[in-house]
Amino acid sequence: MAHLIELRRSLTTLMNTTNHRSYLRSKALFHLHGDKSGRLLARMIAKKRSATYIAKLRDSQGVTQRLPAKLLQIARDYYAALYDLQGTTCPQDVARKRADIMAYLTKYSPKRISCQTSELLDRPLTAEELALALKTSKTGKSPGPDGLPVRYYKIYAAILSPHLLTAYNDLAEGQPLPTQTLCANIMILPKECKDTDLCSSYRPISLLNCDLKLFAKILAERLKPFLPALVNADQVGFVPGREAWDNTMRTLQLMHHARRSSQALALLSTDAEKAFDRLDWDFISLSLICIGLGPHLRAWIGALYGDATARVCVNGVFTAPFPILNGTRQGCPLSPLLFVLTLELFLEAIRSNPNITGVMVVPQHHKVAAYADDLLFFVTRPEVTLPGIMAAFEEYGRLSNLKINFLKSHILNVSVPDPRAQAIKPHFAFTWAPTKLNTWASGSRLKVPTSSKITSLHYLNSCNVT
Repeated sequence: MAHLIELRRSLTTLMNTTNHRSYLRSKALFHLHGDKSGRLLARMIAKKRSATYIAKLRDSQGVTQRLPAKLLQIARDYYAALYDLQGTTCPQDVARKRADIMAYLTKYSPKRISCQTSELLDRPLTAEELALALKTSKTGKSPGPDGLPVRYYKIYAAILSPHLLTAYNDLAEGQPLPTQTLCANIMILPKECKDTDLCSSYRPISLLNCDLKLFAKILAERLKPFLPALVNADQVGFVPGREAWDNTMRTLQLMHHARRSSQALALLSTDAEKAFDRLDWDFISLSLICIGLGPHLRAWIGALYGDATARVCVNGVFTAPFPILNGTRQGCPLSPLLFVLTLELFLEAIRSNPNITGVMVVPQHHKVAAYADDLLFFVTRPEVTLPGIMAAFEEYGRLSNLKINFLKSHILNVSVPDPRAQAIKPHFAFTWAPTKLNTWASGSRLKVPTSSKITSLHYLNSCNVT
């Protein structure tokens, strides 16, 4: 036995030595040729490019196109339409819609910040805030259209920071950002198990200029500490001090309580179509006014969305630029915070609607859990609650552009008697999940079993999927 152990030790030492030599050779090779336009770099790029190469796309008429010029036009038309959902530019219609938005905001009265907090958020941006934004920004990320990475701003911080700070603070007085600064490159990556002939089957990744991202990061860090006071605990996405696990435990406890108290409970998980990209700018700006944000912070946020443009990259070639007229900007640190603040109005509409009932655990009435745009509704009295939820979605969607894909939304029957469930099914387009429900709203993409036993928590942890 001792001889066998000695042989194994010798084999391990030999393998470690061999692997270390291979590692050093590989490291030396990349050190010599990794940044040169040679065979090594070409092979690496070829593998990545083949995985994202778009050979054909289907146009709006359903015709498959393969010519490069046609592919560029199809991609541009799709994203130009996605980022232009205004519908009308008639002044009377715009004024009418803004009045409807204000009525909605007044009806569901969002939480407001104090005057002292508003003044604190409106104070001039400081060199310390810019330095912190630079320090916490990760290097190695792809730059925006200007080609300047974060590393450039870090190396020349002593020279650039005073000029950046002056430019940022001038925006509070209504000075616009240059059009080139607001431009974005949209890289599209194919989604798994989707029809790659459709533009909707690609995930857009927006690359913003780093000076713009630094500016947005400063604003986001200012706003974050006050977010928990403005957003109800139902929402755990992007709110400091809240964990996704909170909604997971809450969902399990409510399922368990419904079973024990003989409440008829169903879980409804909704799917929003490109929720961040569709959000109406008027809805954002009016929501920020109702929340009580000051004029300087609103002007800074507004500067991020003035005259914004983008261009799509298809197989290494860019389309002509097109205007961005709706949506929070992808890749922008402020984007998820703005979305969460505006969605809070809808969640308040759900909470205050007497026709929408959830699980009552005295003294709290649990109706919804949210992780950003992923929503999970706790549905009791489904005959009344489901129509109420759909009506709330319709009202909010008309004003904010939120669109729910009901065919991709799922409902799980936890404790609704079968005769009642069968009677409900024909009236709603939801997909009824037989035993499990995949949802992000409960904190992570969990398979939630119909068993309400708390001991099933171990099973839930073992069922995480990506």
